[in-house]
Amino acid sequence: MREVVGPEHLDFLAELRSYLDGLDPELVEATRAENIEDPMQPRENGRRFLKRLAADGWLGVSWPVEYGGRGLGWIEQWLFCEELYDRRLPNGLLTLNSIGPTIALMGNEKQKRELLPPILAAEREFAIGYSEPDAGSDLGSLRTRAVKDGDEYVVNGQKIWTTGASVATHLWLAARTGAQEDRHRGITLFIVPMDAPGITIQPILTQGGERTNAVFLDDVRVHEDWRIGEENEGWAVVVSVLNFERMFFHNEPRWELRQLRGWAEECGLLDGDTPEAHALQVAMGELAVDVEICRLFALRGARILAEGRVPQAEASANKIWWGELRQRICDTGLDLIGEAGTIAHGSEHAPAHGHLEHGLQSSPVWRFGGGANEIQLDIIATQSLGLPR
Repeated sequence: MREVVGPEHLDFLAELRSYLDGLDPELVEATRAENIEDPMQPRENGRRFLKRLAADGWLGVSWPVEYGGRGLGWIEQWLFCEELYDRRLPNGLLTLNSIGPTIALMGNEKQKRELLPPILAAEREFAIGYSEPDAGSDLGSLRTRAVKDGDEYVVNGQKIWTTGASVATHLWLAARTGAQEDRHRGITLFIVPMDAPGITIQPILTQGGERTNAVFLDDVRVHEDWRIGEENEGWAVVVSVLNFERMFFHNEPRWELRQLRGWAEECGLLDGDTPEAHALQVAMGELAVDVEICRLFALRGARILAEGRVPQAEASANKIWWGELRQRICDTGLDLIGEAGTIAHGSEHAPAHGHLEHGLQSSPVWRFGGGANEIQLDIIATQSLGLPR
């Protein structure tokens, strides 16, 4: 950590903390309450909060100045995201941290000019249109098709698990333009307004109570100006966004461990010189070490980005560790709490405010959201360890 984070980064972090401490406390608390409830669904206060940060020049920390950013590095961007999440405040999620940088890297001048400034002003929000009922982790099997018609494409198909589609302004859409047997080589990426004629959104409620969506596309027209990259070459765009996304999975385990520790301290379980207290101290200590490892995985990815490279196997390792650690913390917490741990989130009687119960209910999606862990293991094996496919 010390080899990567220097005095200039710590100065940036101190400046950020001072700024956040000075924000309107009413707005901050209202935003935090929304974000704790469902961080993937920014609502009224969350948008107000992000617009406040945008107006004060705090979004796009690592973005080039010519696109409206601050021109700092990826270490500062990582510190920005971590600090906001540590306070349970929105940090821009996919739109700011994954899609925006990919547009800056791979988009054409029209896309950069018309999309990057609104993203930094917190006026654009994207949902990811990758998964389909028969093509989740294996995107090479996707069947949503885009057919060229003059200077437009006509898109037909269905997407599923499209979290944020109900609040997003645009859909980041993967569609097939080549033959089905072309698999990854026949995919193209498009930017589609969510209010385009032919788009229908249906809600899907998860086990943990969060909302995701199914999105149906019926003869949706997209101008070729809103194609990202060349036709049939969208797989590289998909990989870029996923690698950026996986690098910013980092702080949730730290927050969840804090909920467990708070409960244990309230109950006096960490006090005293008893076998029970010692066992709990050991369990909490081991989880705390794993949380720091999680942070170091993410910081390693930020360092690689700062060196001008895109983390691939490193991003996959971070994603696996992050998701499995979150599940382990919640599972351990409920084992320690016992029967009372099953009291649902939202009840005044729920230990740890119900966050561990809610976390465990939500945990299955952490193993496949952002790319199934089994696929991430394959990426690590082939790209980092040099093993054959």
